Amino acid sequence: MKPSNLFVYPVLALLSMSAPLSAIRADEADLPPLPVREVNLKNGLTVLLLERHHSPTVACQIAFKVGSNNERTGVTGSAHMLEHMMFKGTRTIGTKHYESEVPVMAEIDRLANLILDEKLKGDEADTKQIEEWHAGLKAKQEEQRQFIISEEMANIYKKRGGTGMNAYTSDDYTNYIIKLPSNKLELWCWLESDRITSPVFREFYSEKEVVTEERRMRHDDDPGGALWELFMATAYHAHPYRWPTIGWPSDISNYRRETMEEFFARYYAPNNAVVVWVGDFDTDEAISLITKYFQGLPAQEPPPDVTTQEPAQRGERRAVREFDANPSLIIGWHATPLNHPDQPVLEVIEGILSSGRTSRLYTKLREEEQLATDVGAYLMRSEYPGQFLVYADPLKGVSLEKIEETLLAEVDRLREEPVSEWELQRVKNGLQADYVRKLESNYELAKELAEYECKADWTDLSESERRKQHVTAEDVQAVAKKYFNPAQRTTAALKPPENKESM
Repeated sequence: MKPSNLFVYPVLALLSMSAPLSAIRADEADLPPLPVREVNLKNGLTVLLLERHHSPTVACQIAFKVGSNNERTGVTGSAHMLEHMMFKGTRTIGTKHYESEVPVMAEIDRLANLILDEKLKGDEADTKQIEEWHAGLKAKQEEQRQFIISEEMANIYKKRGGTGMNAYTSDDYTNYIIKLPSNKLELWCWLESDRITSPVFREFYSEKEVVTEERRMRHDDDPGGALWELFMATAYHAHPYRWPTIGWPSDISNYRRETMEEFFARYYAPNNAVVVWVGDFDTDEAISLITKYFQGLPAQEPPPDVTTQEPAQRGERRAVREFDANPSLIIGWHATPLNHPDQPVLEVIEGILSSGRTSRLYTKLREEEQLATDVGAYLMRSEYPGQFLVYADPLKGVSLEKIEETLLAEVDRLREEPVSEWELQRVKNGLQADYVRKLESNYELAKELAEYECKADWTDLSESERRKQHVTAEDVQAVAKKYFNPAQRTTAALKPPENKESM
């Protein structure tokens, strides 16, 4: 059961960095719980408040427990597209006259749906008719622009000292963030509650073009994005992690505004959201303020759980994509969800392999054998079982086969040899230093709390850090043997076309 009281344990040494990290001894590694006040409103909204007064600002975030894993085939990327739409205003924000917009948007939807329906006929589609509807659609979009006040929400925040307004969509959740002066918190409550209550998805069909371009830049034309997309689609055969957060191209092109409205109605409810404030405020006053603006929002039927489980992998999977770029390689193994007991051990292993210039992969592939321009390890922090992977980009003239052999040899060392106490403590110190740095930043700490609450439970944040500091060499070896076996391995490679390799 999650604690809901205001913790009063002393965390000032961590929050203020008053003691050098080198002075932290192993027997002092247990970290106290964060002094977070959790409140649950009657409509199911979770509120996490961490009051501290080192600057007159507050990191305000509202996260929704919906990401690409909540989608289905045919509408992949919906969570990301919806994130874009949530910046288009409401019935009162972003418009000069909402009532005049309504019939224009209805006609835009009608024409857009006619075009989409006709295109779905394939070779039998009436291209001349599509052109006529396109002309009508553009005319109506131009007519709507006379009513639109672009970026009005962002400008309201900026004029009142708001900075860093942004949002991001992941596999598991969507988060909306801003940093505000501490005397502008009621403004945040008004704007964000209005954004949830009465969003208007203006410029929907032109925004589809923006998302299509974003996909092209980050996946279709970007070697790193292309390789990651290939790797995930190969590693997962059943679970929604197999499709990209931004969605497949054909799904994006077939989005309809009513589909996004249905997605919004299902997932953007107070009982599927968490509000996080970290910074300069009075906790009791904050609770009253948030309750005033958010408690009246009606709860919805709880959204359906993701019940699809990835079947056990029973053999290595390999995939290659031709790409006119330098070669690259990812090797990954099925791992754990964020709240799994083995997750802290895997994070320590990630550090052993790739944390800094003394890490094993950097030392072996960059310094000793000079094989790669970039090398590292990465552990997914995900709501459902994720991946642990190693990756490298070879230097010119070095084969991917040599890169793969060397990466696997370093991973096998973890299975076969106990890590030294010195190396283990170096990694633990680095992990604790990273954690303390996050505690210094209102934004980073709010982001961490939102992520843990959406994927698991916010109390797991400090508990995970505590567990990392108690990881032993025996734990590292046992977990490496448990997860890093060939039958659970996926290898994805990016190679230039054959006629390019010899150039």
